[in-house]
Amino acid sequence: MSAKKMQTKPQKPSNKRPSIQPRREAKTNTASYSTSRLSSALFTTLLLLAVAAMAALFYLQSIQPPAQRPTVLEDEKYYFTDSRYSGIRSKFVTRDTKREKVSIEYPITSNPKINKLIARAIDRADSDFRYTSSSTITFDRPMTETISYQVTHNNSVALSIIVNIKQDTHGAHPVALTLFWTFDKNSGEVISLDNLTEKSEEATKAIVAAAQRDVAQTIKQRHQPEANLEEMITKETLANFTITDDGNTLAWPIGQASLLPSAYGELTIKVPAAAVAKYLQNPTAQKLANFPKPPEPKPAPAPAPATPAPAPTTGNKVIALTFDDGPGPYTAHLLDILDQYGAKATFFLIGSKVSGQASIVRSIQARGHQLGNHSWSHPELPKLSVDQIAGEIDRTNEAIRQATGIKPSILRPPYGAVNGVVLEQLRTRGMSSILWSVDTRDWADRNSQIVCSRAVAGARPGAVILMHDIHQTSVNAVPCILSSLKQQGYSFVTIQRLH
Repeated sequence: MSAKKMQTKPQKPSNKRPSIQPRREAKTNTASYSTSRLSSALFTTLLLLAVAAMAALFYLQSIQPPAQRPTVLEDEKYYFTDSRYSGIRSKFVTRDTKREKVSIEYPITSNPKINKLIARAIDRADSDFRYTSSSTITFDRPMTETISYQVTHNNSVALSIIVNIKQDTHGAHPVALTLFWTFDKNSGEVISLDNLTEKSEEATKAIVAAAQRDVAQTIKQRHQPEANLEEMITKETLANFTITDDGNTLAWPIGQASLLPSAYGELTIKVPAAAVAKYLQNPTAQKLANFPKPPEPKPAPAPAPATPAPAPTTGNKVIALTFDDGPGPYTAHLLDILDQYGAKATFFLIGSKVSGQASIVRSIQARGHQLGNHSWSHPELPKLSVDQIAGEIDRTNEAIRQATGIKPSILRPPYGAVNGVVLEQLRTRGMSSILWSVDTRDWADRNSQIVCSRAVAGARPGAVILMHDIHQTSVNAVPCILSSLKQQGYSFVTIQRLH
């Protein structure tokens, strides 16, 4: 080719725009930056919300303690057992270290809501005790805590339960707390005084007034200063209550310093259902218990023969230890233990055992203890005919009279089973029926430490403690009971000398 042919033709100006690739890259970077900034803001917002949620959860947990222990301490032991109460089991928790000696008994009913409420109350008290025991200087003996419960009423609708808490942290005064409720067994809700009276103002005032009178009488008997009970004993302070004595009594087991000043000690307010029967005839009350009907007017009966008043006791911190079903193989050893502590007790004897161990029966009487009738063969008396009831009582009275020359004036009905027929048989013989306020359930748990813990936890002035001297573990628990309660200022008297 010639040089001319090799020359390139001049290029015509192009109508196309210059490349915009760099600008496209710039837009992409701007979009990425905007997206990144939005993601960062969203992440920050979500993080703040999460922190706020965690803070709210922590706050709710701090004001609402869990129903169960958050952790199980390494030195804790626990086990389950049946109780003597229908439909209720017990969970026992124990701790035994150089710093603390603890025995806790939780009730386990068929209603989780009831269990949760009671467990929270117990755990709250135990948490306070654990804090004190872990933050206080070590003493030569461990701090002690006993928590136990008593069921005072249990039917298909309602459950009355008392939790007794005793803590000795070596302070000026041992802690004595009493918690109590009556529950609706179906819903698990606490039944209040308002529920009992169906919000009747007249009924509520009548029950509160009766409670005030009972406290006033107790204060007078104890020779303590008068108190302004109208301010202390109110509808609000009596909101929780218990039902006792098979529906015959409304009761408020008040711990020391709960309503009255500490100097007044512990007391149980009792209002006989018969005294306020007029106000317990509504459908709610009648479902809860077999409350009596108001008495019908009738001619005044002839006055009954006067019975001697119980001999007075010194002080008010007295307790009656009572032993059923003897005499037994461990009764002689028990008498020696009681002598060592200067304690008196009451023995409710099985009539068929008396003649074979007459020397032991005479020794019980000679050492200043009281003898009582516990029937001839330990039947449920209300299930017997009138003649059979009379035979159970009279044969036992005669056996004890032949052994000691003394006829008992008191009877403890086997299983606590009593009705109007039994009471009438006792009345015609000038005798009284004696039940109990603290059931150690020693027949069910053959464990001396548990028996001691229940007795100590349930102790209060005027308490009647139920045990059985036919069990060696029960007799072995007596030194622990006497020693622990003597340290709290209690003395031990017979039923006859008990206020």
